[in-house]
Parts: sequence; structure tokens; C-alpha cells
Amino acid sequence: MSNNRMLTGIAIGVFALLAAVNNVQAQDTQVVLTVTDPAHEGVEVGQSKLVKGVASIPSGYHVWLLVRREDFTGVWWPQAEGPVDPKTKEWKANVTFGKAEDVGWKFELAAIVVSDEEHIRLQDYRTKAMLSGDWKPIEMPPTLGAPKILKVKKTSHK
Repeated sequence: MSNNRMLTGIAIGVFALLAAVNNVQAQDTQVVLTVTDPAHEGVEVGQSKLVKGVASIPSGYHVWLLVRREDFTGVWWPQAEGPVDPKTKEWKANVTFGKAEDVGWKFELAAIVVSDEEHIRLQDYRTKAMLSGDWKPIEMPPTLGAPKILKVKKTSHK
């Protein structure tokens, strides 16, 4: 291969890499994700809670909620998608905080933005878990932007 061809190939590769980085940066700036309920850290919760928020995300992305007990580092339990209303930008989804024996523990609640591909994986996970009753934890899926994480305390199983 001639030097000119090799340099052209390298230049095209560098250009493609820079375009991809700029595209990711552009998408990141479009992500606005907030949790409005619970409104702050330390809120006491029971067995479940309707979690609410506001999001402005690119087309082809979805808001999902995951939870974990504070001592289960590295793994999460996907809960549900929080579909974003196109007009109000509000979303909501119900979250379950562990089992009866988890009363007294703190939980981390994560609101995340995922691609269509990850959304389908999370939907498949949830459907299989609901049908089988086998709710195994997973690692945090790739997200667009940083997850919004709040700590809450489970004070009852009702």
C-alpha cells in the first residue's frame, strides 16, 4: 500500500472517530433527567412507590428505573420504564423496594436513560422475571448521561 493511501485511510479513520465523539457529546447535551418524587434523599418508603420525574431526551431513548439495597454494590434490579409524555416531559413508574426482610435498609433508586437496544433488553428481562418469579440482579446497563441516584429508606412492607 502506498503512503498516500495509508495516510488517506488514517485520515478517514480519525475523521470518523471525531464525528462519533461529537455525536455522543451532542446527544449528552440533550439529556435532561430529574426525579421529582421522591423529592430528596432520605425519603421513607414502604414496599413500593410511584416515582415521578421530568425528562428531555433524544428520540430513540427511554427512561428506566432500577433499584438496589445499599449493600448490593455492582448490581441492580430493573423496575420499569417511565414513559416520557411528549407534551409535559413528565414520566412516572412504580418501583418495588425489596422484600419484607429489607425493612430498615437504605435503597438506591436510579433513573437512567437507555437506547432502544438496551430498552428492549430491559423489557425482556422484566417480562421473563414477571413470568418466572426469578428476579436476578443485573449490572447497570450503558446509559446516555449520568444516572440520577437517590437514597431512600424502607420503613415498612406495606
